[in-house]
Amino acid sequence: MGAGLRFAYRIIAPPEPASGLINTFYLIETYAPRIEEAIPAYSAQLVVMVRGRLEITYADGHTERSGALVLNAPQLRAAQCVIEGPALILGASLTHTAWQELANLPADAVHDRLIAPETVLGPEEIAAFEAAAAACAAGKAAPETLCKPLVNVVAARRHALNPGHRRVIEAVLAWLAEGLEPSLGALQASVDVSPRQLQRICRRFFGVPPAQVLKRFRALRAAMVLAQPALSEEVRAQLLASYFDQAHLIRDIRRYTGRTPSQLHPDLISSGLLDPAAHGEAAAPIAAAKP
Repeated sequence: MGAGLRFAYRIIAPPEPASGLINTFYLIETYAPRIEEAIPAYSAQLVVMVRGRLEITYADGHTERSGALVLNAPQLRAAQCVIEGPALILGASLTHTAWQELANLPADAVHDRLIAPETVLGPEEIAAFEAAAAACAAGKAAPETLCKPLVNVVAARRHALNPGHRRVIEAVLAWLAEGLEPSLGALQASVDVSPRQLQRICRRFFGVPPAQVLKRFRALRAAMVLAQPALSEEVRAQLLASYFDQAHLIRDIRRYTGRTPSQLHPDLISSGLLDPAAHGEAAAPIAAAKP
């Protein structure tokens, strides 16, 4: 990246061994001393700070500062972020099941916060990441080489999932991928658990019950459409029509992306983070509409 550019953002497709574990990798580089950005209501993130640091202010107002290795728990709301540069960041967007297999921390109990790496990873794993980041910072390795150790850590699946829970989450993701406005009745009909169990499992993996899961992804999808003008007008009209009025659209997009619709410009890192590839199967209806 030329030193005159504010930042460079790139999506890196995960390799086959990461299927079902990592939605995507992303690489962010900036020479600017400070960039203020918004982080959408994402699934959990595992991030290596090759250079620079992050300062994140969550929706409840508390602020946390990152180290070299960042575990950002699932976010139920957008957060504000300061990137202290020059910075080089390699991140992995984890699937909802991968977070539980890695950390075994329910999203309704642990969310919108940074998790100390030593509570999830062993000292040898942390030291290996720090050494790899140092090699990248010294120009001895490309930042993409960090993808492999990230995959290895997540693929270790250190916490076994309840098979019934996995089936329900797969059903929820398939339900979200069915279309832009799937019915709650269709979801309940697709699982072999009671409504109460369905709500409890959704809270563990998504942080909220199914109706709120759909609300969050509807807002993220609307933001994806607004941030990517190349998407078809048909999809745009269909998605935006699902909102009662403009005020509800603006409120939900601000709640889950940290931006208003008019602020979703291509020259923002947060617009890159709204690439459908970063949101897994739940963004499938939008990804399918990309030219």
